[in-house]
Amino acid sequence: MRVSTSHMQNTAVQNMTGQQSEINDTQTQLSSGRRVLRPSDDPTSAARTLDLKRATESLERFNRNGDLARTRLSMSESALEQAGNELQRIRELTVQAANGTQDASTRSYIASEIEERYKQLVELGNSRDGNGEYLFSGSRTRTQPFNMGTDGHVTYHGDQNSREVRIGPGRQIGVDHSGFDAFMKVPDGNGQYQAFQGEGNRGTGVVSVVDGKVRSPTAEQYRIRFAEDEDGNTRYAVQRTDNPEDENAWEWVGTEDGGPPAVEDAPLYEPGATIEVDDGVRVKIEGHPEPGEDGDGDFFTITGSRSQSIFATVNELIGALKEGEGPDFRNAADRALGDLDLAMENTYRVRSEIGARLSTLDSEKASNEAAIIDLKQATSDERDLDYAEATGRFNQELTGLEAAQSTFGRVQNLSLFDYI
Repeated sequence: MRVSTSHMQNTAVQNMTGQQSEINDTQTQLSSGRRVLRPSDDPTSAARTLDLKRATESLERFNRNGDLARTRLSMSESALEQAGNELQRIRELTVQAANGTQDASTRSYIASEIEERYKQLVELGNSRDGNGEYLFSGSRTRTQPFNMGTDGHVTYHGDQNSREVRIGPGRQIGVDHSGFDAFMKVPDGNGQYQAFQGEGNRGTGVVSVVDGKVRSPTAEQYRIRFAEDEDGNTRYAVQRTDNPEDENAWEWVGTEDGGPPAVEDAPLYEPGATIEVDDGVRVKIEGHPEPGEDGDGDFFTITGSRSQSIFATVNELIGALKEGEGPDFRNAADRALGDLDLAMENTYRVRSEIGARLSTLDSEKASNEAAIIDLKQATSDERDLDYAEATGRFNQELTGLEAAQSTFGRVQNLSLFDYI
């Protein structure tokens, strides 16, 4: 078979061109550090690399969400800490105001400071983050949650929802806290029961709940009434009802028919002693309630605890400081102290919930970062170059090309006339 010179040359050139292309690809691999330069180089590996990259980007996005949530929750926790400090100072001022050495003038000064603390509380409730969004308006972050009227009454305009963000595969976390839960939904009294003096009380009696476990806060209400026996001693009796609106529904505790006990059979009143109102419900009354006849003496009412806002507690306290004196003020101050304690407990509770969320964010971020490291390693195994193997291959390809070029040069210079 005859082989033309041109065919031989074309074949040699094509071979050298292919070798040069392989060398160029290897050089590109070495300079980029990538084994797979194009999907066509290894379609299966390219597809796996793309999946791994998407999974990594998803986890990195979750971590960014977590960082934003952490910032917002930390700001909320800080605002609640400051609110707790304000409440603590208001409590200290209340104790000071309740001291018997205070008069109307000094109480007015104390009321002025509490008013300033009250305004600061409202401002803390209206705290914003760096984007100007409110921290305590629930999911309505562009709506100012708390507005104070001219009478000091504060209304809530947020909602009770919370926005959530994804911080991991199948994991979401709330980034908001409802101001209703943090500031408005606070139990009063001792958290179980609350006690009030009766309207028109004439004596110096001051009541406070010692302890009590609510069995049915909407049904159980108690009333302690005072009467005077023939010897001038003050005695008391307890009434109970599940329908306080109906005066005829009140029954006397400790009597067989629910009727009123004989005055001489009723327990003697001792100022400061604990009174067992009912099974598990105890109160303490200090001072001297005014006894009466036929049920017209002083009385105190004990009801199940209800929810009251932090703001209402402080606003009522300010009113009592400005207007009340004697037992009226003492009862209001004692009730305010109990309510302030529960308000502070509520801020601690919400802060604990926020702390739990922050802890979840930390653990989820650590888990995400560990997964990201594994994914990046898997991506590197699929995509990145083995420099030792590539360098050896490059040297082999270069040697092969040089040999081909040398051979082609020698063959190119051969001529039949050299052998004639």
